[in-house]
Amino acid sequence: MKRQFSTFAIAIMMAATAPAVALGRDIKGVVLGENNTPLDFVNVVLYCDSTYVAGGITDATGSFIVSTDATCDLSAKISFVGYQNYMVDVPSDGNMGVITLLPSAVQLGEVVVKSSRPATIMKGNALVTNVDGSSLALAGTANDVLVRIPMVVDNGGTLEVFGKGAPAIYVNGRKVNDLQELSQLNSRDIKNVEVITNPGAAYAADVKSVIRIRTKPPKGDGWSGTLRTDNGFQHYFRTGNSLDLKYRTRGLEIFANYGWWYGDNRFDRLNDMTTTAATGRYNQSVRTIGNESYNDMTGKLGFSWLINDRHSVGAYYQNSRNCHTTDGSIPSEVWHNESLLDSYTSDVHNKSTALPRHYANFYYNGSVGKLGIDFNADYLWYKSRELTFNAETAVHGDDRDVTTQTVNRNRMFAEKLVFSYPLWHGGIEVGEEYTDSRNTNLFITNLSGIGDADNRVDESNMAAFVEIGQQIGRFSIGVGLRYEHVKFDYYESGQHRDEQSKTYDNLFPSLNVATQVGSVRMGLNYSGKTIRPGYGQLDGTVSYINRLTYETGNPYLKPTKMQTVEYMAQWRRFFAQLSYSYFKDGVYHETEPYGSDGNATLIKTANLPHRHYFQAFIGGNFQLGVWQPKVNAGMMKQWLTLPVNGEPTRMNTPIFMLQWQNAIHLPLDIWLNVDAQFMTRGWDNNTWMSNTPWYVNAKLYKGFFKDAFSVTLEAKDLFDSAKRDFNLYSDAVQIMQKNYSPGRSVMLTLQYRFNATRDRYRGTGAGNTEKSRF
Repeated sequence: MKRQFSTFAIAIMMAATAPAVALGRDIKGVVLGENNTPLDFVNVVLYCDSTYVAGGITDATGSFIVSTDATCDLSAKISFVGYQNYMVDVPSDGNMGVITLLPSAVQLGEVVVKSSRPATIMKGNALVTNVDGSSLALAGTANDVLVRIPMVVDNGGTLEVFGKGAPAIYVNGRKVNDLQELSQLNSRDIKNVEVITNPGAAYAADVKSVIRIRTKPPKGDGWSGTLRTDNGFQHYFRTGNSLDLKYRTRGLEIFANYGWWYGDNRFDRLNDMTTTAATGRYNQSVRTIGNESYNDMTGKLGFSWLINDRHSVGAYYQNSRNCHTTDGSIPSEVWHNESLLDSYTSDVHNKSTALPRHYANFYYNGSVGKLGIDFNADYLWYKSRELTFNAETAVHGDDRDVTTQTVNRNRMFAEKLVFSYPLWHGGIEVGEEYTDSRNTNLFITNLSGIGDADNRVDESNMAAFVEIGQQIGRFSIGVGLRYEHVKFDYYESGQHRDEQSKTYDNLFPSLNVATQVGSVRMGLNYSGKTIRPGYGQLDGTVSYINRLTYETGNPYLKPTKMQTVEYMAQWRRFFAQLSYSYFKDGVYHETEPYGSDGNATLIKTANLPHRHYFQAFIGGNFQLGVWQPKVNAGMMKQWLTLPVNGEPTRMNTPIFMLQWQNAIHLPLDIWLNVDAQFMTRGWDNNTWMSNTPWYVNAKLYKGFFKDAFSVTLEAKDLFDSAKRDFNLYSDAVQIMQKNYSPGRSVMLTLQYRFNATRDRYRGTGAGNTEKSRF
């Protein structure tokens, strides 16, 4: 035994002191294009004689690292669409230095034909769309860019990833928590946009999709800035103005942003409700007509300090003010078994304010040797107040005045720490995230039968995750696992409610495999996730809408569990995606009779037992002279059966979508964009989308003085046809809503930029999911 132990010890010592080449080596370098611009997504393939050994791609800085155990003399082939292939022998130390690729061109008489890179390519589990150098760079703002990115749709002014809902959006790794920030990011500063429809373990368990915006490298020192003003009409006048200033000297950058948005929104919609109660059938016709005035401001001040190539720190403070006032009337009729019971009109005045809204972020980004470190800390606090006054005049019943007041306070602290390190043929990321938040809600009303409410939610979320990525032959494999411990405490009038308070301990796995077969890139992804209800969905306070309509949340809601499998592929200028999801305990809205006689309607949140969901998306982009068209098509289908009036109803009709986007380069360097979108009827949860909304948008862009000053004229929803109507079906109550609000708008934008540079701020944010729940 002693001899065996000695032999084993000697073997361990020999393994520990063996030359590095026996354990593998890293082949690394940097790839540049024209004007010494870093090229990302360049293919790097290693060969031993003519035999394939390993491969990889470059990152945003043009850098690549390919690990191999091969001990033979290696050669490398560097290839990229639009550039000449480059073959070179690999030095013995593996450091290939800087490699400069030359553009590919074929001379045919007086005609030069150049290959061009596809506008959208697949990278792992993401679709990456190039903005720099394309017509998208002239779109205006990041908002204007995103609505023209494949898989992103404009749903009534809200950005969504097709079939995945609202995404988490990042700019240079930093989470965007105020979407107004996107209207202050210029499209000319954007390099590319990544859309991830099945995020891995590095993201919170309830993030269903991610959009990552990456801007171009910075240029120069000194002052830079952008001044932008948008003015136009959507029934009423509206304006948006922003100022972005930066001062940069060496590695230090100080920045200040200010934005102001002012205007009015016109709304006009009709709700027809049918309630089956013990005393018969009630029909309510409720028309809501009015306008909302808004006056919003936000300001930000911060700095970032690039200490050297390996260390960077920064911080910023942001404060916002939101003030919205709504005035309108609600004429209504109530019928019982086809007999008119009453007619009444409510004059409504509502004022909501959020002031102040404090938000601060600190970050450190750096590396020690091969170890990468990314740390973020965030603090958020704001208070909002809403006051509503309803003056109701009835033909037969009693007149009454109803006053409600809601005061909401939110505060959150979060931090996130991520370590990254090269590992074998790839790398590993290990991280932790902690979020502590509190939401309080005070509701006061003079209406008897509802009562006041005072509730509070305290929640802490501790998460740890690991992700490993490896390049094995032609396959890129990523495996991730996330653990979350969530403690949720619910209080009413200061008293802890044990039944509504919960503790969760969950593991969430993820897996993605990507490869390339010929000219086809493809990937298969899996993830397990959860979606915890927002605080508004959990709030058990009954809110008054009118004397026959009330709304409430549900403190007993369970989190939704979701399993998703997704396949993606790209071939030349075409891409496709197929996705299947299984939802358990999904959250939806249901209705039920309310009140002593059951003739009122209560709208509330509830859990679905389960739901199967499938989606498909396909798209392509083309170049025909001065015309650059894009065509996208998508389909969403669910399998769901729920009772309606006591009878099981299948809610399986799919929804189809078609997009046609066009960019045309006119004489005098004028760009014309004409975009159209069409959607069909179909089911989403227990809601029937009852019409076929479509729109046509048009935009003219002209730049002056090398695009330092630009003018954009844009018309949206030219035919006023984008309104979405729906029917909500539940067992005892059905609601039909028709939308008559004006959708057509016209906007003139003037923009001036000087010494334009990229934001160096590298903070990614922490507690990003909790911010969205607020």
